[in-house]
Amino acid sequence: MVSSWTPLINVASILFGLASAGAWFYASIVKVTREKVVARRIKEAERNGGEPNLGGATLDGWDMSGTLAAQSKWSAWGAALAACSIALQAVGLAIASV
Repeated sequence: MVSSWTPLINVASILFGLASAGAWFYASIVKVTREKVVARRIKEAERNGGEPNLGGATLDGWDMSGTLAAQSKWSAWGAALAACSIALQAVGLAIASV
C-alpha cells in the first residue's frame, strides 16, 4: 500500500533537485566585480575601525577572490539541496516499501 505522503515527498524531492541544479548552474556563472569587493572591504574596515585591504587579483574585470568565494557559497547550497533531495527520495522509498 502506497502512503498518501509518497507523492508529496516525491514532488518535494524533485523541487529540491531542481533547486540544486539551479544553485550549481548559478555557481558556474556567478562573477563579482572588483568595485563590489573594494566597496565591501571599505565598509568592513569602517565598521571595524581599521584600514581596508585593497589588494587583489582581477581577470577580465572580475575579482578572483570575490568570484571564487561566491562560487563556493552557491556550490555549497547546491550540494545541501541535492542532499535534501536524495534524503527525501530515500524516505519516499522507505515509506513505499512498508
